[in-house]
Amino acid sequence: MSQNTPNGYELYNDRKFKEAFDALFDAAAYENDPEAQYYIGRMYRDGDGVEKNIDTAIKWWTKARRNGHRDAAFQMSEIQISTKNIF
Repeated sequence: MSQNTPNGYELYNDRKFKEAFDALFDAAAYENDPEAQYYIGRMYRDGDGVEKNIDTAIKWWTKARRNGHRDAAFQMSEIQISTKNIF
């Protein structure tokens, strides 16, 4: 886990989304941290700190799911049901 990761979650909970994204991105992208990947996906889904992009959210949740994050798999199922998308 990156040094910035716990701070990223705190920033996210404080709704400081741009700062949270910056703090979590390295852990998600370079350290394969599934929790950080999940949060990055949520941020893309909701447009928190980044431009809303469901396809990018799905890419991050796919990475998180492959790293064992169950909530990421659930989020992908929810989108699949609501949009009738097949991944």
